[in-house]
Amino acid sequence: VRAEPRVLLRETLTPFPRALVPAGFYGNLPGRLSVAVFRDGALLRSTGDDFSSYRLPDDISAELRSRGELWRTEALGDDDFYSYYQLRQSPDAIAGVPVATVIAVRARSINVFDHLYNLLRLTFGGLVVGIPIYLLGIFLRRRKGLLPAPRVRFRDKILNAFLGVGVIMIALMGVVGLNVVTGENEREIEGRLRQHLDRVERSLALEARGGEMPYRILERVRIDSLSARLGLDINVFRESELVASSRPQLVRDRLIDPRLPIKAYEALYVDGLKFTRTEEKIGSFEYTAGFRSIPDEEGRAHYVISVPTLPEQEEIEEERARTVAYLFGALLLLVMVVLGTASLLANALTRPIARLRDGIDSVARGTFNRIRQIDTRDEISELVDSFNTMQDQLGESRRRLARQERQLAWREMARQVAHEIKNPLTPMKLSVQHLRRSFEERNQEEEEAEFEGLFERITGTLTEQIDALARIANEFSTFARLPQRVEESIDVNSVVEEAVALMQAEAEFDIDLQLAEEPLIVQADREEARRIFINLIKNALQSIPEDRDGRVAITTRRDESATVPVVHATVSDNGAGIPEDVRSKIFVPNFSTKTSGAGLGLAIARKSVEDLQGKIGFDTSVGHGTTFWVRIPLDVELSVSPSGPADETLR
Repeated sequence: VRAEPRVLLRETLTPFPRALVPAGFYGNLPGRLSVAVFRDGALLRSTGDDFSSYRLPDDISAELRSRGELWRTEALGDDDFYSYYQLRQSPDAIAGVPVATVIAVRARSINVFDHLYNLLRLTFGGLVVGIPIYLLGIFLRRRKGLLPAPRVRFRDKILNAFLGVGVIMIALMGVVGLNVVTGENEREIEGRLRQHLDRVERSLALEARGGEMPYRILERVRIDSLSARLGLDINVFRESELVASSRPQLVRDRLIDPRLPIKAYEALYVDGLKFTRTEEKIGSFEYTAGFRSIPDEEGRAHYVISVPTLPEQEEIEEERARTVAYLFGALLLLVMVVLGTASLLANALTRPIARLRDGIDSVARGTFNRIRQIDTRDEISELVDSFNTMQDQLGESRRRLARQERQLAWREMARQVAHEIKNPLTPMKLSVQHLRRSFEERNQEEEEAEFEGLFERITGTLTEQIDALARIANEFSTFARLPQRVEESIDVNSVVEEAVALMQAEAEFDIDLQLAEEPLIVQADREEARRIFINLIKNALQSIPEDRDGRVAITTRRDESATVPVVHATVSDNGAGIPEDVRSKIFVPNFSTKTSGAGLGLAIARKSVEDLQGKIGFDTSVGHGTTFWVRIPLDVELSVSPSGPADETLR
C-alpha cells in the first residue's frame, strides 16, 4: 500500500465536483480505505473516517518494533475492520534523530450483508443465464410432446405452490421495501438540502448590518467566498435567471442550466412556497437540487438560492444501491429458507402418502399388508388407521369370497357334470327297459333270433353311452386339474408332428404341414403342448362340412417382432367359420357349437397357452374357414435364429 497525500488535495484544485471527473482522478483508494500516518506513536495526519484515535496503541507499537509490519482484524465500536501497519525508521530532517513513522491503512471487514449482496449478484447472474436455457428447454419439450407432463408428483406440487406463494409474497415485500427505501432516501436528501440552505441563511444573517434584509446581504456578499466558507456549491437566481454561481465553469460549459427550473419557479414564485426541490440531470447523471426563496420587504421572492447534491450524489447513490442490495439479498435468503422449509414439509407430507400408495399397490397386487403406523396425531395418522382397518376387512372379505367362489365353482361343476351325464343315462335307461320288456315277452324259439338282434343292438348302444360318460368325465377332469406339469425343453415342430400323426386317422385327407426349418425350443410340458394342438386340429376337422373337400394346414415360424422372440403357430381350415354372435364365447368353458362333447377343448387349450405366458386367438370368415394362432415365448438360450446365435439377454 502506498499513500500519496498530494493526490488527496486535488479536490481543492479543480472546479469540477467529484461526480463529473474521470475515475481515479482523486487517487485510487478502493473499498473506502482510511489512511493514517503516526510519528513516534502520535497521529500526524489521516484521511477517511476510520482512524479516530490520536495515538497508536502501545501493543501495536511494540509488535511493530519486532516485526516491521502487522495485519490485524480489529473491532471498533459495533464495526469490524481489517488493518495493516508498516513501520519505517527515518532520521529527522532537522535534528537528524531517528524517528519511527508508521503508515496505517484500514478498511471495513466483510459482514453478513456483504455476503448477501454477493449472493444476490451471483443469483441474478445465474438467472440471466439460466432463464433463457430454461425457456428453451420448455419450448423443446413442448415440441416433443413432453409438456404438459403426464404425471406430476405430489411433492413437486407442494414445492411449486410454496415457491409460487413465496415468490409472490417476496416480490410484494420487495416492492414495498423498495418504495420505503426510496422514500427514506428522498427524505434524507431533502433533509440534507434543508440543512445546507439553513446554513446559508444563517451565514447571511451573520453578515447583516443593522437589520439589513437577507436579499440585501446577498447582493454585496461574494458567492465564491460564502461557498468556500460553508463547503457548499451555491447558485443564486433572480426571477428565472442565474445571476451568481460558485461553479462558474460548469455554467460556461453548459453543465448547469442558467435558468431556474420551471417546477421550482412555479413552487416559489407562483405558489409562494419557501422551499422546494427538483430532480436535475447532467447527461445520464441524476442529482437533486434544493431551492429556497429570499424575500424582499413585500414578502415576495427576490432571490432564489440553490444548493445541488453534486458533490455528494455519488455517495448517496452508492448508499441507496447498497441498501437495496441488502434488502433483496435478505429477501433472497428468505426465499431459500422458504424453499428449505417447503422441502422438509413436503417430505413430511408425502412420506405417509407414499406409504399409503404402497399399501394401495399391495392391495392391487392381491396382498393385504398392513402399513406401519405413523407417529403423528393428525388426519394422516387417522387415514393410515382407517386404511389398515379397510385392508383387514378386505382380506377377510377376500377369504370369504374365495370360499364362496370355490363353492359356486363346485356347484357349477356338479351341475354341468350332472347335465352331461343325464343325457346318456336317459337312452341307457330306455334301452334297458326295452330289453327287459322284450325278454319277458319273447315267444319260445321263433322269436329267439329276433331277440338276439335286439340284444346286440341295445348292448352296443349301452357301450357307446358308457364311452360317452367316460369321455365326459375325462374332459372335466382335465379342465379342473391343478397345473402339475413337468416342464422341459421341447421343439414345437416335433410336438406338432406328433399331434398330426395321432389325428391323421380321423382325417379323410392329408394334413398340410409347413414347419420352420430351425428348431423352435420352448419350456413346456410335452403332453400338455401336444394336447393344445390335438384340440385345435380336432376342432378344425369337426368344423368342415361333410359336403366339402376338407383342408387343414399347420404352420410354425419364429417371430422376433415382439419384445421377446416367440413361436407363432397356426392351424387353418376351410370349414364353415365361426358366426359373429358366438365368437366371444369360443373359449368359454361348457360352450360348444357341436351337438356332442362338453365344450371344454378350446377352454383347456387357452388355459394351457396362458399358463405358458403365451397368447391364443383366431381369425375367421363365415363360409370360408378359420385360422387359430398360438404365440408362445421361445427359450432364446436354446433357439438359434437363422442369422446367428440368439441374444441371451432377452430371456
